[in-house]
Amino acid sequence: MGLGVILPYSLVCYLLFYCKCIEGYKKLSKEEDLELEEQLKRLNKPAVKSITTKYGDIYDCVDFYKQPAFDHPLLKNHNYHPGMRPTSTPKRVGPKKEIRIPKLDYKPLRIGLEGGGCPLGTVPIRRTVKDELITVKFYSDMHASKINPLKVAGFPGVHYCLAHTQEVIDYGGVGATLSVWNQPAQAPQYTVGRIKLRNGDESMEVGWTVNPGLYGDTQTHLYIFTNASQSHCYNAQCGYVHLNPSIPVDSVISPVSTYDGQIYSISLSIYQDATSKDWFLKVFENGTNINLGFWPHQIFKNLGNTATQAEWGGEVFSPLKIPSPPAGSGHVLLPHEEDTARDAISANSHVVVNNKIMDPHKVKTVADNTYYAVFNIGDVGGDFHYLIYYGGPGGATLN
Repeated sequence: MGLGVILPYSLVCYLLFYCKCIEGYKKLSKEEDLELEEQLKRLNKPAVKSITTKYGDIYDCVDFYKQPAFDHPLLKNHNYHPGMRPTSTPKRVGPKKEIRIPKLDYKPLRIGLEGGGCPLGTVPIRRTVKDELITVKFYSDMHASKINPLKVAGFPGVHYCLAHTQEVIDYGGVGATLSVWNQPAQAPQYTVGRIKLRNGDESMEVGWTVNPGLYGDTQTHLYIFTNASQSHCYNAQCGYVHLNPSIPVDSVISPVSTYDGQIYSISLSIYQDATSKDWFLKVFENGTNINLGFWPHQIFKNLGNTATQAEWGGEVFSPLKIPSPPAGSGHVLLPHEEDTARDAISANSHVVVNNKIMDPHKVKTVADNTYYAVFNIGDVGGDFHYLIYYGGPGGATLN
């Protein structure tokens, strides 16, 4: 009986919290409303072609030079073009090792728009309406830990199961092959698996996420997040320049991994071009590194020069007193019982130093409570290289 009373009450509190936060964002002054209208005009540019996905998302094929990135005040006088490529590609160094774990049938994902995507010279931009723009701002602020109502005694309601570098050196990139999952979450909850670079309070990240409030569905999506000196946002709204005409940075990822079943993975990397200092985002597909886009160095202060920390793993969010969502594969992760067929992994976890791909050194693991775990296995050789397990069933209600 007690549980039957507590669950509905928690759900009511949950809904009140979410509605109160969103409604607070919708109470706009006349000036703020006008600014939103202007922002919508900047986002929803005239389209050469529009594509509706089977999930109901509409992508407008926008001229490369009219994409939202170039409304950034620091990119007004750019000389970028659709054929932008890094001047050099980092190479892996270090001896190959024998495989200490069995090689599994991991299936790489094919992501992107059907039918060939957008025409050359254009990029796919997800069409946005005003209410969605308000919601995107809410989630961007939340992810950047800017919303005071989410903080209690300095804790923003976010839980981690990740590994990060401790070595104080300059990093020119980060990468990994992530197994991709779909875990239950209700707005404003989210769960992610990602790689990330930091320098001070600036960061950039890429990975997969289930974020119903942001996307309006419970599908697994590709995502990026930018936390720059003057702005923070999801996907392509504050300085990130998109290049690829067929793979949007917020597209649905399908199929996804199943516990004790088929595992699907995506290989992602962020590398800094040694000449321009811009940060290129790549996905590895069918034996080829595909450029998705890049972060111009000038939108950053600290990251405009270098990164000082790299991260791999999972992150979830839930309002306080509402059980947090699962991370990774959603199952308990036990030491010495890790299983690449069951647990979420970050394989081939690497950093770039002096334009060379290498294993990370002096890695620290962080799991902020017993509902989540992370294990740094290290270099096991073979296709897995440097292996990190992470995840957990969720259920945390404090901090």
